Amino acid sequence: MNTSVSKKGPPGTGTAAWPLIGIIIPACNEEACIGPVLEELLASLDLTKYVIAVGVNDCADRTAEVARRYPVVVSETSARGYGFGCQSAIAALNAAVPSVAAYVFFAGDGASDPRQVSSLAAAYGQGYMMVLGARTTCLRNWPVMTLSHVLANFSLGLWSGLLSGRWFTDLAPLRLIERHLFEALALEEMTFGWTIEAQIGAARLGAAICEVTVSERCRIAGEQKVSGVTWRRTFSIGCRIIAAGWRTHRRYRRTRRTPERASAKVLAPSQLGA
Repeated sequence: MNTSVSKKGPPGTGTAAWPLIGIIIPACNEEACIGPVLEELLASLDLTKYVIAVGVNDCADRTAEVARRYPVVVSETSARGYGFGCQSAIAALNAAVPSVAAYVFFAGDGASDPRQVSSLAAAYGQGYMMVLGARTTCLRNWPVMTLSHVLANFSLGLWSGLLSGRWFTDLAPLRLIERHLFEALALEEMTFGWTIEAQIGAARLGAAICEVTVSERCRIAGEQKVSGVTWRRTFSIGCRIIAAGWRTHRRYRRTRRTPERASAKVLAPSQLGA
């Protein structure tokens, strides 16, 4: 995978006070979205605690050029896929900011709310190594997500639970993963299986995991790639994710569970002090 990196860092880059949490944004053909997304993030976050990295994967537009106008780390890869974008951004971020301790995976189309990053970070501060932004149990998300997307994600959450022995209500794209856990997972599913592989793998490794209720927003512009698509497309993507989950289960089935493991929880914002 060939990756070019823009090292135009965030405010404070080059100082001793490195941000603690990296915001990872995979982006493919999001020229119309990425600017507003970055502007909102930069205005919402404490930049002494966070740094943003955009992983542009196999774009046919000016997504990378637009992203480089902002004080963020930008990387490019010719390989298309959500996981390729994430890995490219993480590699560039680790090179630019070696002390980042955790990653928050964030939508590049405007569907994620920057104000809820603090809820994930608060749960991480309580000792959880993976924090999932759960949407399916919040009724106000249903009109935005569409019925097919809600049912698909809830079902895939249950599938993750069956394969890992934990309870999940969503296949959450807005999530935080502690850096050492992420490196231990060594994810292999670089397209539609990226999220389910991480959930199953983290559970099988005995990581402390919780779900935090979050909202889903409409994309700013452009075309939907996963959510808001036809039932036929949803079914096709779902089958690929199910298969990826099964492959992950087979890889981890001999993994011994650690004896001390936090039970899966759903935390309300009031429980996080957010």
